[in-house]
Amino acid sequence: MTRNVMNFERTPQAEEQARSWVVRIDASPLGAEERQQLHEWLAEDPNHPRLLDEHALLWATASRARFPAAEPSATRVAAPSFVGSRPRWAWVFGALGGLGSVALASLLWLNSPWSPSVEDGRSMAATYKTAVGEPRPVPLPDGSRTELNAASTLRVAYSPERRRVVLERGEGLFEVAKDRSRPFEVVAGDTVVRAVGTRFLVQRHANGSAEITVYEGVVEVTRANAVAARNGAQPLRLGVGQVAVSAERHVLLAQAEPQAMGRKLAWQQGRLEFDRTPLAEALEEVNRYSLVPIRLGDATLREVLVSGAFSTQDIPVFLRSLEQGFGLRAERSADSWVLSRAEPR
Repeated sequence: MTRNVMNFERTPQAEEQARSWVVRIDASPLGAEERQQLHEWLAEDPNHPRLLDEHALLWATASRARFPAAEPSATRVAAPSFVGSRPRWAWVFGALGGLGSVALASLLWLNSPWSPSVEDGRSMAATYKTAVGEPRPVPLPDGSRTELNAASTLRVAYSPERRRVVLERGEGLFEVAKDRSRPFEVVAGDTVVRAVGTRFLVQRHANGSAEITVYEGVVEVTRANAVAARNGAQPLRLGVGQVAVSAERHVLLAQAEPQAMGRKLAWQQGRLEFDRTPLAEALEEVNRYSLVPIRLGDATLREVLVSGAFSTQDIPVFLRSLEQGFGLRAERSADSWVLSRAEPR
C-alpha cells in the first residue's frame, strides 16, 4: 500500500515555540496582545500551524494517560508537568473531529473570553456554516438544537452566565432546552431574541431586518441599538403563531396562519413554498439553493407577488415558472441569472 507523506521543516526553535504556546494557552485566557502575537506567529511560517497541531495533540493525549503507582523502592521519574491536568485543548481537538486542525480551533477559542469545556455543557465557542443548497442540524452541548438553513452562518458563544448564539447570516430554527437560570439568546444584527425553553425560527434578511416566528412557548424580542436603550424600550413578548419583523426603525407584529407557519419550514422537506410573496424575498430564499445566484435586472420587479411550491433541487423549474406564469425573462450572465420583464410580442 502506498502512503503519501508530507514532510515539513522542523527546527528546535519552532518546536519550543509551539510547546510554549500550548502551555500558555492551557494556563489561562490570552490577553489581546498575546492573541495578536499568536496570530502573527501562526502566519509567519506555514509550518507553525502544523507544529501547533502536533504539540496540542500530544498535550491532549498526555492529559488522558494513566501511570501506574511507583513502588516504594523504585526511583521516581518526574512526569511531564501537564500530565494529570485536563488541558483546554482536549475539548478543542475533540470538538473539531473531522476537521483535524487544532490550530484552527485555537483561533475560534481565542475569540472567547472563557475557557471551553464539555464536562457540563456550560461553555462553548464555535462557528458553523452551511453551504449553498446544504441545510443541516447543529446540536448544542446544553441539549438545545439548531437547524440551519442553507447558506447560513451561526456563531455559538456559551458562557456560565448565558447561552448566546449569533446568526450572522441566513436562517435557523431553534429548539431550546429549558434552563431558567441561563436564558438562551439569539442575536441577529441589533435584534436579540431571548427564550428559556421554546421553538422558534429566526431569519436574518439581506436588508438587515430580522424576522422571528414562534412555534412553541414564548420569546422576548429586544433591540440592542442605542436608540432603543435611550428610550428604555421594553421587550416585546411573542407567543405561538406570532411573527415579528425587526427593521431599522420599527418592529412589526403579526399573527400567522397555520399554513404560513408551515410554508416557512418547507425547506426542511426540500421544498420552497410561496404565497403572494414579494419576488425580492422569494429570491433571497431561492438563492440559498442556487449555485448560480438569481438577481433582479429591474428594481420595479421587487414587489411582484409570486406563489407556488418548488423543489430546492430544481431551480430551473422556478425560473421557467417565472417566465411562463409571471411574464418575466431569465437570461444567463457571466456569474448569475438576471430577471427582467419580457418584451411584448
